[in-house]
Order: sequence, then C-alpha cells, then structure tokens
Amino acid sequence: MKPVLYAASDGCPAFAHLIGVVGTIECGACFPTHLGKLPHEQRDVVARFQKLLLHQLRSELRCFDWTLEYRPSSRRRDSIDIFGRGSESVIAIELDKPRADQVAKKFVARMAALPADVPVWFASVCYPGTERMNKNECIKYFDYCNALSQRLGGHYAGFIIQ
Repeated sequence: MKPVLYAASDGCPAFAHLIGVVGTIECGACFPTHLGKLPHEQRDVVARFQKLLLHQLRSELRCFDWTLEYRPSSRRRDSIDIFGRGSESVIAIELDKPRADQVAKKFVARMAALPADVPVWFASVCYPGTERMNKNECIKYFDYCNALSQRLGGHYAGFIIQ
C-alpha cells in the first residue's frame, strides 16, 4: 500500500523528486487496522506513519532541515505535520483523512501562515478514512489547491493512500 498521486505541479525536477519519495513510501503496515479504533489510537497510527515518512524524507532530501509539528506562528496553535526548510524553498506536508474540507482548510491556513518571500512546496497526503468520505471531491480540491499554489509561485501534490 503506497500513496497514489492524484494532482501535482510539474516543471520542477526537485519537486518531482519529493513526489517520488512520498509516492514510494510503503505504508501498508501502518493503516490496515486503524479504522474502528478510538481517536487516540488512530492518532498513534498516524504518528507512526508521520515518523516513517519523515525518516524517508531525511534520507532522500538531505538539503532540507526537517521538523515534525512545526508552528509557523506563535500567535496560532496550528502546526504543520511535516515541515522542511531549504535554502530556496520550504515544504509543508499535511496528513489527513480524505475529506475535501480538511484538505482545503489546511492548505489555506498553512499557505497564509508561511512566509510569502519563499516558494512553498505543499503536499496533502490522505490516509484511509471511512467509506462515506468522498474521494472524488477530495481529488477535485487537490486540483484547486494545485492551481492556487501555482498562482502563488509554489508547487502542490495531492496523494491518497488506498
């Protein structure tokens, strides 16, 4: 079980490398039994996946300084699940269930909080949710986030773990 790419900016080889790293993460061991568990148990499963992804990013993209739960503003409690700071860009990776409202809210909030003078590479990685969650609507919002990210001078990728 690996993240499947549904939307992505193109034209940047370094961003394509990030997409490749995220897309090759084997995450089947993290998610087969998390549904139906209590919320705190599900958080533990997602935290294990977050650390797995962070480890892979640190191994493959060494030119970035990686942080878990990065808070871009001391005025707000919002934190970015995985954050990378490079010499010419920053990377924000958010992990959520495949809900379009969550994808859109996180994208808007993080893009507003991050510095405007550096390109932002943003990735939404959606882990398995309930059958009622509308994957197609989530994919539609990936496309919207991608369009907005490009207008802001950044890059975007949207993944869903099947």
